[in-house]
Amino acid sequence: MIIDFHTHAFPDELAPRAIEILSNRSGVHPETDGTCSGLLESMRQAGISRSVIAPIATKPSQVRNINQWAVEVSRRYKPLVCFGTLHPGQDDWREEIERLLDGGIVGVKLHPDYQEFYVDDLDLMPIYEEITLAGLVLLFHAGVDIGLPPPIHCTPSRLIRVLDKFPNMTVVAAHMGGFRCWDEVQQHLVGRNLYFDTSYSLRFMGADRMVSLIRGHGVERILFATDSPWANQATEVADIRKLPLTEQEITAIFGGNACRLLGG
Repeated sequence: MIIDFHTHAFPDELAPRAIEILSNRSGVHPETDGTCSGLLESMRQAGISRSVIAPIATKPSQVRNINQWAVEVSRRYKPLVCFGTLHPGQDDWREEIERLLDGGIVGVKLHPDYQEFYVDDLDLMPIYEEITLAGLVLLFHAGVDIGLPPPIHCTPSRLIRVLDKFPNMTVVAAHMGGFRCWDEVQQHLVGRNLYFDTSYSLRFMGADRMVSLIRGHGVERILFATDSPWANQATEVADIRKLPLTEQEITAIFGGNACRLLGG
């Protein structure tokens, strides 16, 4: 089984505009049309069994609708696991976490750059505490976002402060711990109790550095991910298979580790 732990899709009526805006902002050509059906077809071509969709609310007023859509997607499409979202600016985040749990959602995506908060802001600590108590997986965008200007809101040196305070929180740092921050990842995050996903990283890191970081951190804490539609899922699968890793390591990265986090 291959599980893509980091993808994006949008409601059918919003997908064309969302893809256009994000593509223009980042300069990256999309590999799907941004819909769930487009993602499912990409998965079929790549031999991927399940994909995690990671939605982001850029303002508090979007949270409820996005999370309702996430519940609907997860119920309608068995191969798709849609995470929920929260926004630090919303007043009802405790109630929203309860709604996510009632809807069967197993994780939350936060994007500190798009949501304009530093990952170690004190205001976020009560939210992290509630996420930990709820047993939700917390997926962070980490490192540079190529579609946005500085500053970087989730650097490894900031993220480590969150991990120190919440050692039992299940954290996934996207883009191998921090896109284009891999020296700092090596310094602060390698070996710590969190997961890295491989999304949108291998082509920039190179195979040698990728393998070194995987083995340094521990293969049991690495999750295959693509960032689709911003990368081609089939190409990403093929590129991971080319890495000089054992079959057991590849199996863990492709799906074994993710199965533990998603509950089978």
